[in-house]
Amino acid sequence: MVTQKNTTQSVYHVGGIKGDHCRDRIEHTLSHLQGVASVKVDMTSKQVAVSHDESLPSSGIEETLQSLGYSVQG
Repeated sequence: MVTQKNTTQSVYHVGGIKGDHCRDRIEHTLSHLQGVASVKVDMTSKQVAVSHDESLPSSGIEETLQSLGYSVQG
């Protein structure tokens, strides 16, 4: 379990999010990564906010998004 004091939030601009299925797929997949506390996808801004353990590198989250077929922008 991730403790509050070791948690950080990363926000990603993600291309290719088209509907509820995409949101659900991203939230489900990222929430199962070791060290992820929560995932929120904003459909309007195409942003994915991930609260995660500081020891989880952002590159791991980005690679997971890309493996699902989404582009990480910015």
